[in-house]
Amino acid sequence: MKQIALAVTLLIFAAVATTAQFTDWSPPVNLGPVVNTPYLDQCMTISKNGLSLFFFSTRYAQKDTVPWHLYVAQRPSTDAPWSEPREIVGFNDGYHASCPQLSLDEHRLFFASNRPGTCGASGMADIWVSRRHDRRDDFGWGPAVNLGCEPNGPNSASWENLPTTFEDETGTEVLYIGSGRPGGPGTGDIWETRMRDDDTFGPAVLVKELSAPYGEGAAVRRDGLEVILTSNRPGGPGNSDLWTSKRASTEDPWPEPILIPVLNTKYVEGAHMTFSFDGRAFYFASNRPGGSGSTDIYVTTREKLRDKKD
Repeated sequence: MKQIALAVTLLIFAAVATTAQFTDWSPPVNLGPVVNTPYLDQCMTISKNGLSLFFFSTRYAQKDTVPWHLYVAQRPSTDAPWSEPREIVGFNDGYHASCPQLSLDEHRLFFASNRPGTCGASGMADIWVSRRHDRRDDFGWGPAVNLGCEPNGPNSASWENLPTTFEDETGTEVLYIGSGRPGGPGTGDIWETRMRDDDTFGPAVLVKELSAPYGEGAAVRRDGLEVILTSNRPGGPGNSDLWTSKRASTEDPWPEPILIPVLNTKYVEGAHMTFSFDGRAFYFASNRPGGSGSTDIYVTTREKLRDKKD
């Protein structure tokens, strides 16, 4: 029995040791008035090279009856400031477009929209995807395609938003989404849909350990071993706070999320978030004082202590 217990302990230690380790997150920094405006700026995703930031904004709110538009800000290097964001023309088409998420190969952009063809009632949003041939062309996106309605696809008659993607240990692309559909414990829960062999996504399954009787949204690191939640669950200082959970394998359930004190205030944190490709930066939105407007985009960083091969 002692030998078995020792073997199990060694396996657990080996699994934890192979997980990339990082320092703590730094105090968040506002991206500044070029990216942020007096309106809503949130729901972002960043390219693998860190040079393109996609997000949604209501900066046209005063002249557009459908103000939720997708934008991209670019920079020549990771040390350079962001350029003036430019609208991705064609994504809005008279309907809301929000919460973009780049696929791991960067040829697809997932986003939420209430455009015609959604699975639910008028005004409900689904997850859509647009494709591009050249991943260096931030404006070369093709027509949006709905990911499909349940029971064969992940979208439901309720709302879907907040897509975030990672790859499990079998090489399968997994998409987490927020949804208000029945079957979860709260008004908005986290659901998982997996890519099939034909490159479509299957039915959504509740991620029970990340869903609670509160509002939840998730950002998952690209290896699927770390998640940061935005949640109004009890225990945080504000109305919506950032919590984290880490695991040794994508086959493991998520442990109970814990609060990230340095990232939270008594204001709202979250509004969809994203990790950088290397996991060393994390972008999120907040309405804390000191910003340009309603909600601003912030970034926090950390250093990697050990790679998986170490």
